[in-house]
Amino acid sequence: MTRQCSWPLRFAAALVFLSLLPVAADAQVERAPLIGVIDVQAVLRESVAVKTLAERVEAARIAAQQTMRDREEALREADLDLAQRRASLSTDDYRQERSSLEAEGVALQREMQAERRRLDQLFSQGMAQVQQVLQSISQEIAVERELDLILAKTTVIIVKSEFDLTEEALRRLNSRLVDVSSGTAGN
Repeated sequence: MTRQCSWPLRFAAALVFLSLLPVAADAQVERAPLIGVIDVQAVLRESVAVKTLAERVEAARIAAQQTMRDREEALREADLDLAQRRASLSTDDYRQERSSLEAEGVALQREMQAERRRLDQLFSQGMAQVQQVLQSISQEIAVERELDLILAKTTVIIVKSEFDLTEEALRRLNSRLVDVSSGTAGN
């Protein structure tokens, strides 16, 4: 019976001994992860490409609004003219011209909505391009500095200045992308 009891004890002792030996993976000293932070909103707000895009979209929006106002004014004048000529027109002619004016008004409203959607889409596509370039820049910075993680500043409460990569990301973005419509690179 002692023979049977000694085998499990020897086995357990061998396991304990083996567990005390350093294993190659455990022998490596683990380092703390290297982390950087980028204030993405600040980069986008200060980016030359985003400012240029916003100015171009706003200028197009103002021009479109002026064109639409001019057309609305022309429709109002045509409506006043029709009202003055009503007595000289037959009922059918008046209804036909009134219907035509209303159809032009509806078409104008549709065009205005389509232009707003087009400008919104233009802005969204430009922003997507800027964000894609910023993502690429973030990856480059991570590789160059051997960072394990880059966080958006919105997810961080406190960060030391040496971990804040916002200025570097903005500088690189401004040098790489000044105009999203053509992807024009800077100096």
